[in-house]
Amino acid sequence: MKEMKSNKSTKPIKVLVVDDSPMMCKAIEQILIADDEIGSITKALNGQEALKALSTQKYDVCTLDVHMPGMNGLTVLKNIMIKYPLPTLMVSAFTAEGSKVTFEALRFGAVDFFKKPTRNGDGDLIEQAHILRAKLKRASRVQVEAARYLRVKPKASIAKSEGSSLHKFKGISILYGSTGCYSSLLSILPHLNDSLKTPVIIAMDSSRENILAFIDYLKSYCIFPLKLADKIEKLQSRTIYFIPEGYAAYFDKNADYWEMTVEKRPIETEGEGAIDLTLLSASEVFGEALLLVVVSGDNQYGLTGTKEVLRNNGTILVQAPRGCLAPSTPQIFLDKFNTTSLEPYKISQKICEWGND
Repeated sequence: MKEMKSNKSTKPIKVLVVDDSPMMCKAIEQILIADDEIGSITKALNGQEALKALSTQKYDVCTLDVHMPGMNGLTVLKNIMIKYPLPTLMVSAFTAEGSKVTFEALRFGAVDFFKKPTRNGDGDLIEQAHILRAKLKRASRVQVEAARYLRVKPKASIAKSEGSSLHKFKGISILYGSTGCYSSLLSILPHLNDSLKTPVIIAMDSSRENILAFIDYLKSYCIFPLKLADKIEKLQSRTIYFIPEGYAAYFDKNADYWEMTVEKRPIETEGEGAIDLTLLSASEVFGEALLLVVVSGDNQYGLTGTKEVLRNNGTILVQAPRGCLAPSTPQIFLDKFNTTSLEPYKISQKICEWGND
């Protein structure tokens, strides 16, 4: 992925690794020291050791185990964000319970999460190591002052009689983000209310597995159906579709309903990503009925597609950069397109109003 250049110093990244397993601490250390951009690594085997280390020296980023005896990961995170605000990457075994706590951690200010490295049938360890290093470096560059506790309350789903429809919508919304976008989405999606009439497409820089876990977590807080888009979808109003990293969506009118086809992006082009293909198709099909919302992120994708959105009279909104964990992408969209920036609750309102004319 082509990332935005950081304004922060290029000095080696100082990392605090917190895990109750000495073996896991060593494994994470070995993964991280293979990268020249990562400098010193301090290990802590419990929450007390972690907080003591933070009280004596400064770090650029922390990896934090979700489940630890005594002071668990969530409690440690709360203490970190209050006493020693620091970009934090949660490391989880990602069981059903582990994933719930992991997403709770995102509500309390964690930047992102990563499944614990393992050789037990969970894919290529080399690829896992590459992803962990990339996530850690991106996390180290976020503006931690934007992290805040997100208050969301469990909600009942919409009544079946008031539910989705293949036919009755006049527009579509697409939200796009990368690093820090989980926090943005947790600030936006739970506040979508019953006035929403359109489908909502979420294109995010995350794997299918992680998105499925996120959807499961969101079900308690969002009143609308949530779905990982797969192959060919008949678009329904008042439904939220998620598109994983590296997949593009193509739109077409089929008989009396809209159809969305989701496919792995076939080629890599410098400066363009899957989101560009999604926006090119959506802008051509929906024109002025398309609303694009850009949230927290740190890459340069989407600019080509956004030009087409504007050429076809679509509308662009950007999350206010000061509230983004990673403000680079929203800021470049503001600079290039001179569009409107809004706080998350205002974005929720605009999405709900979209297509209601």
